Amino acid sequence: MNFYRERKKHPLILNRPSLLIIDVQSYFFDEKSPAYLSGIENIFENIEKLVDKFKEKGYPIVSTLHVGASENMRRWWGNVVESIDPYFVVEKIVKKDTYDAFYKTDLEDYLKKESITDLIITGVMTHLCCETTARSGFVRGFNIVMVEDALWDKNEFYHFSSLKSLAHGFAIISSTEEILCALE
Repeated sequence: MNFYRERKKHPLILNRPSLLIIDVQSYFFDEKSPAYLSGIENIFENIEKLVDKFKEKGYPIVSTLHVGASENMRRWWGNVVESIDPYFVVEKIVKKDTYDAFYKTDLEDYLKKESITDLIITGVMTHLCCETTARSGFVRGFNIVMVEDALWDKNEFYHFSSLKSLAHGFAIISSTEEILCALE
């Protein structure tokens, strides 16, 4: 994707990063699930590379799990998230019941305790939970980096539109390889 103009204005610089894996759980990657995201397997290898590098460097890794549903989510989608087995097991799990990983969770407190300045976001779905969390993190003072090849969505239109909007006012759009190089 083309984010040249945005990247020129806001280059990738990492100071004290944390990797955030949003909702990569059985509800979205199990083919028998009603919310299965076709092709989600395409991001597993990239997230795994990032997890390995963050572990090697000693940087925190957080994984969110969407559990149940807030009243609003239940009204909107007509269901609740029941299968929550995570694909990646990491040291910090944040359970949430809405799009925003900061809303009514201890995520912000944890990141501040770890002196995190940069939040590297991966996971699903780009235009819903990932974008909402990115915006929420931005207004809380974190530098937000969206890893375009470690995020997945229902289709490319939602994915690209979300990233383009975030690049305009909230986040740096990067790739797995760029992040790996920046961590060296």
